[in-house]
Amino acid sequence: MPPKERVESSEQVLQAVILADSFDERFQPITLETARCLLPLCNVPLISYTFEFLAVAGVQEIFVFCCSHSDKVKAFVKQYGKSSNMKIHTIVSQECMSVGDAMRELDAKQLIDTDFILVTGDVVSNMKLDKVLEEHRARRQADKSAIMTMVLKKASPQHRSRAVGDGSLFVLDQSSKECLHYQPVKAFKSTRQDRRMTMGMEIFDKHPEVQIRNDLIDCQVDICSVEVPALFTENFDYQDIRADFVHGILTSDLLGKTIHFHEVSDVYAARVRSTQMYDAISKDIISRWTFPMVPDSNLQPDDCYEFRRGLVYKERSVVLSRTCVVEEKVVIGANTQIAENSVLSNCVIGKNCIIGANVKIDNAYIWDNVTIKDNCVVQHSIIANGAVLEQEVTISKGCLISFNVIVGANTTVPAYSRLTTLAEDEDDDSDATLISDPAVVGATGRGRSFKEAEVSDSEDEEVDPKNKLVNRLAFDLSILELEHQALNDSASDFESEGSDSEVDTVNPAEELDREIAQTLERAFKEGHDIDIAALELNTLRMASNSNFHEMRKRIIPGVLRNIDLTAKVGSGNTVKEVLARWGPLIGKMIHDEADQVDGLFILQRACAGLHGDISQAQKLFAPALRYFYDVDITEEDSILGWYHSEKSRQGTETERKLRDVATPMIEFLEQSSEDDEDDEDDEDDEDE
Repeated sequence: MPPKERVESSEQVLQAVILADSFDERFQPITLETARCLLPLCNVPLISYTFEFLAVAGVQEIFVFCCSHSDKVKAFVKQYGKSSNMKIHTIVSQECMSVGDAMRELDAKQLIDTDFILVTGDVVSNMKLDKVLEEHRARRQADKSAIMTMVLKKASPQHRSRAVGDGSLFVLDQSSKECLHYQPVKAFKSTRQDRRMTMGMEIFDKHPEVQIRNDLIDCQVDICSVEVPALFTENFDYQDIRADFVHGILTSDLLGKTIHFHEVSDVYAARVRSTQMYDAISKDIISRWTFPMVPDSNLQPDDCYEFRRGLVYKERSVVLSRTCVVEEKVVIGANTQIAENSVLSNCVIGKNCIIGANVKIDNAYIWDNVTIKDNCVVQHSIIANGAVLEQEVTISKGCLISFNVIVGANTTVPAYSRLTTLAEDEDDDSDATLISDPAVVGATGRGRSFKEAEVSDSEDEEVDPKNKLVNRLAFDLSILELEHQALNDSASDFESEGSDSEVDTVNPAEELDREIAQTLERAFKEGHDIDIAALELNTLRMASNSNFHEMRKRIIPGVLRNIDLTAKVGSGNTVKEVLARWGPLIGKMIHDEADQVDGLFILQRACAGLHGDISQAQKLFAPALRYFYDVDITEEDSILGWYHSEKSRQGTETERKLRDVATPMIEFLEQSSEDDEDDEDDEDDEDE
């Protein structure tokens, strides 16, 4: 039954609740020894960014809800509160296992008496909340059934601050700013039913125009009424704030509540919800996308970072050898020493670290008090406080080296390893629990491999274990693509041998071919808007767990098939007319330089495949290549990269000849580039 109406306070004291626990295991074994919200992000505890975000929003009172490592969280909050104008309280409940449990505990304590901001303790954002607060309060004044406003950020599907394995589909009414339906989207689904969205058709009775959006980042920043915690109490099956609460409210005929949204686009907002996102957000901070929350803003009282050329941030007490090389995008904390001939690039080094000679650190995150001795290599990994790497150690990509682990000399740690000093049956950091495996950390090392739990109760990731993999630091998605291809190949081999089974099997690739072909045919026939066609295709991509390469491989030939080389101008079917109308749809599937080069390879193969005769193929390829360049679907460097690659010289005879067709254009581009360089040299000479 619906909860009783709560009386809201007339005083507008702005309150916020921070859920300091993530209720997942993505940062283990590191989070077995400290709270997730206290992990350093560019040498600043995660929750500090959340505090700063709320301070800018004008929050006056904060309740920090914590479970694991509550003593450490309380100590940090107490220290932070000494220099803050906000009242910050900690709520401790060791029994809570989910967000739902935390909200029910919050309701039981009756601490909230007005609309409040609900965030997680791993939010990094520079946005102001005055507009969304104003909208929410005005909406509540007019309609008490509007209980929540979610903040959503518009971003492309390939945006770095979007989690790879986690997405969301929102069905929205732009006129009323109401969220009508929500469905979580995992990168990998185990059944066909999991890939489909089911929505009640009665929605269209009240909302004739809706948007189905998959281009939104869920910031996990919500403006909630005082009724929200009570609704969790009334519904004990609500565990997750989105999959359970939002979905439950929107599909309930009894509660009669509504949830709205506020869309932002020109601000930064993201969650450090996985090691993959930890890496992405660290790079965004270093690149100053989060300004003013950047290292040289010195968020902590004792920090003294200076901003230097090449996006380098260094505290004044750092000691660098004259022969060490600090390349771009590097943060170095106080009292760190770096010896001769060491090379640092795209990395964060904590305070009081000692880096030996001839060390190479790339795309790595070294926390405080770490010692890395001579001739070590660290690639795209996280090394926690107090760890020691003896001489000649190699840390391969994707590793998590937990607190105080020692890796012995001449040891190579395999990719995606997780090392800890805790025993398998212990979850504290007392010396009595230390155990070592020489096969993993070397004869003089200390630590063991940490094995993750196979099932995650908190996020239902048991649907497909690959959803965990894609959220890992430095994970290579091509590994899963190769595995998927191997499975398809083996299935094809089995089918080709013949079988008496009457089981109806569906080839996923053939099904995607058919669905994309039908979508394009419908778009061409009915003259769909490009954005609508792109949305339908992206929905197919997510439903089939496909990547953009697979989409380009089908969409580019699909568009080209609509061209009639014998058509007359004005028919709508000439090369120029079709590309002018539908070329932007191809552009929606191309996002970076690698995509551009891949698109040119597909264009080359598609033109040769559609017209085996070179004279016909070149009539299609030459203007298409020119169109790609003129409208910036592919840039100059990408065209040159495609032309000079070995792959462009391979394939059928027609494909190879199509490359030769592009030679005059390549010569023009290279000559233009040389002329530009000469002009720049002349300008430099004049300046001198």
